[in-house]
Amino acid sequence: MFAYILYGLLIILYIYAVYQVVLLVTSEQHNPIRTLGWAVVLLFIPAIGLGVYVAFGRNERQEKRILKLSIRSKEQASGHLNLDTIRQTVEEDIATTKTDNAESVFALMRLLYANGRSLVYPQNRIEILARPKETFDRLFADLEAATDHIHIEFYIIDNDVIGNQLRQILERKARQGLRVRVIYDYWGSYSIDRRYKKSMREAGVKFHAFFPPEFPFVLRHINNRNHRKVVVVDGKVAYTGGLNIADRYRTGNTLGVWRDTMVRLEGPVVHGLQETFLGDWYFIDHKKHQKRRYFPQADRMESERNFVQIVDSGPDTQYRNILHGICQAIATARNYIYIQTPYFMPPGELEEALRMASLRGVNLKILIPESSDTSMAQLSNASYLETMMESGAEIYWYKGGFLHSKAIVIDDYISTVGTSNMDFRSYEQNFEVNAFIYDLKTAATLKAAFENDLKNAEKVDLETWKQRSTWQKVKESFSRLFSPAM
Repeated sequence: MFAYILYGLLIILYIYAVYQVVLLVTSEQHNPIRTLGWAVVLLFIPAIGLGVYVAFGRNERQEKRILKLSIRSKEQASGHLNLDTIRQTVEEDIATTKTDNAESVFALMRLLYANGRSLVYPQNRIEILARPKETFDRLFADLEAATDHIHIEFYIIDNDVIGNQLRQILERKARQGLRVRVIYDYWGSYSIDRRYKKSMREAGVKFHAFFPPEFPFVLRHINNRNHRKVVVVDGKVAYTGGLNIADRYRTGNTLGVWRDTMVRLEGPVVHGLQETFLGDWYFIDHKKHQKRRYFPQADRMESERNFVQIVDSGPDTQYRNILHGICQAIATARNYIYIQTPYFMPPGELEEALRMASLRGVNLKILIPESSDTSMAQLSNASYLETMMESGAEIYWYKGGFLHSKAIVIDDYISTVGTSNMDFRSYEQNFEVNAFIYDLKTAATLKAAFENDLKNAEKVDLETWKQRSTWQKVKESFSRLFSPAM
């Protein structure tokens, strides 16, 4: 009798798997390779494949379930894009780069406004922070100087020395009467224990996990990590970039000391990062927080000529906004593209855009860590390198620790610093945020930082790389199959 019941359950499970395949085929028409891969898994190993698909395979952006829950579905960003008011400044600055590429900059700005309502904020104070120790010192000084509110969002907050230093500052500011809100990713910040949380909350800090597991759908959002890093102090100072709150940035781990890039911002653009944070906080308390105290008068820095767009991307956006912006910038590059990323597993359209740029003579340099924090990621990274080098790209292994920086600089004017890695997860699954910066000074700073990092790097030789063993190539190709889930 038991065997018949089990057999019946397996038949039902298989029928449900077939049903999921039908839904997958009809909803994922833009990505046939992904569709085929999951279809094979669901049909041939339905019992295991169905669980893996529910946890890692569903396209939340396509299904729009998270988008419908977000504040973005209830209101549009205010403001408008008026390129006429900034045209002269952009054209004058572009002229100094000898690229005659101003119209391409305007096209990028228009795209990022059209796909995600990313406003163009003028005349900001921009500070690139490329040394983690100095970044923490600068950040903690700003937190200590706060007088009204502190908003913090990190993928990882470790329960270590630096994590407890942050905790003590936030608790002290909360007891002084400031409003202190913290969002951390549940899966990324697994080391936070009950005592850490209790201490924060008893001090008055509103301390919450983003998409914590809820019974019975424990794994429902395990694949949608909040990878954003945002700090806003009094609505006047803001940070974003790749840095997490962890000792590995100061004292290192088995990979060495971690190297990362953050950008500190003052001026009108702070409102953009405040919008990002409050949009994510809406998932926690489902209340709109558009009070004037969070958006004080933002004075322009009259001596500055830059423009910045804050670009969010994730299951809470209709389009892959950051990927769109990066592909557009690469497609119009004339002279050079310098990229730093800890994971290099670009989706097909981005891989092709990079190869095309290199083939048309753009100097493409990609700096990635020699060793990764996971062996699968290391192997998958390696699988992309040969075709990139064959198209003319220069690949460098960073040997000065673990390179965790996510920064791109193009043609002395366009830069982006943020949280998105150059991989499927960042562009398809995670909640991410990048600052797209149009500024000669910022581009020069990031270019200098990149060239300084090359002093601790080794160029990969194409002919030597081709001589690696067949078994090594098989492992790389196998790992690449799992790159969408890494």
